[in-house]
Amino acid sequence: MEKKVQNEETKVPATICLNDRDYLTDILSSEKHMNVDMAIALNEASNDELYEKIYNMAVKIKQAQRTLYNLAFQKGWYTLEEVPRKKIDEKYNSLIKKYDELNDCDCEEEA
Repeated sequence: MEKKVQNEETKVPATICLNDRDYLTDILSSEKHMNVDMAIALNEASNDELYEKIYNMAVKIKQAQRTLYNLAFQKGWYTLEEVPRKKIDEKYNSLIKKYDELNDCDCEEEA
C-alpha cells in the first residue's frame, strides 16, 4: 500500500461561500486546461512568429500552474502517493523503450 505524501492541511471555513482552497483549486484547474489548449495551439500554429508567441505564453502558463500546484501542496490541499522506486524505474524503462522504438523506426524506407 502506497504511503500518502501531504503537508499539514491549512484549514478553511466549511461554508457555502468560496474559500481560499476553492479559489486555488479553481484557478489551478483553469491553468491545467490552458496548458492543454496551448499544446494544441502549438501543434497547429502555421506561422513561425505565431508559434513563438504561443510558445512564450505557454511557458508562462506552465510556470504559473507549477507555482499554484506548489502552493496547494504547501497548504496541504494536494495529496500525492509515495511510489516505490522500483515502480518508477519500471515505468521509466518502459517509456525509454517506446522512445527508442520510435527513433529506430525508418518510415522513409517503408513508404
